[in-house]
Amino acid sequence: MRASILRTILRREWAETARNRLLMATILVPPMILTVAPIALSGAVGERALPAEFTSQILAQRPEWAAFTPKELAGAFTVQQFLAFFLLMPAYIPLSIATFSIIGEKQARTLEPVLAAPVRTVELLTGKAIAALVPGVLAGWLTYLAFASLASVVYGPNLFGVVTDPSWLVGVFVLGPAVGLSSVVAGVIVSSRVNDPRVAQQIGGVIIVPIVGVTLLQATGTVLVGAAGYLAMAGIVLIVSLVGLRVGVALFDREAILTRWR
Repeated sequence: MRASILRTILRREWAETARNRLLMATILVPPMILTVAPIALSGAVGERALPAEFTSQILAQRPEWAAFTPKELAGAFTVQQFLAFFLLMPAYIPLSIATFSIIGEKQARTLEPVLAAPVRTVELLTGKAIAALVPGVLAGWLTYLAFASLASVVYGPNLFGVVTDPSWLVGVFVLGPAVGLSSVVAGVIVSSRVNDPRVAQQIGGVIIVPIVGVTLLQATGTVLVGAAGYLAMAGIVLIVSLVGLRVGVALFDREAILTRWR
């Protein structure tokens, strides 16, 4: 791949994203909400102690929380549920950008000159994938840093220690980008076969289902995924994403897209 071509594609994609108000709102508004919501909810729930049986179940999986007061334990358990939500930003933001960058451009009739240019398919899709992935990953990371800082100020060192333990660090900084890549790959594959960005986002949105499943599983208190679990998930997701990217390149038929989507 040619670095100069990739840089050109990235500049073009990010310029298009910046001009789209809906996409910019998708990138900027949810992180603001997610920064404050876990803190507010943990404060509300933390005023009440968890049931004794539930507490024993949690401490069996998180013995390092044994020194917490009942209020701190309730807050820590509540905040822990939001780790999965920090994986949603690297999932839905890149998916929105990736589907728009192909289908939206075709509808705006700006894709034809790109496909007619002497750009290899792998270069085009790699550039679009990076352009979609970076905003989602950066949004997730910056939101997490703001959230952790706010937690340390509002709830002190114990809750700050919860949101900076290895499970959070691996989840946010390793699994998050892997999930983002899988979301981009899903967006590219689906966008190559449909001509409606809403349909593409709905189909590609199945990537969010496992994240919701992890959230529901942890909410029961029976399983609290640790750093090793998130690291294993990241490895699996990364392998699937790289395979999917090759599939996406193979499915991206430039001539068929130009003729079929008129």
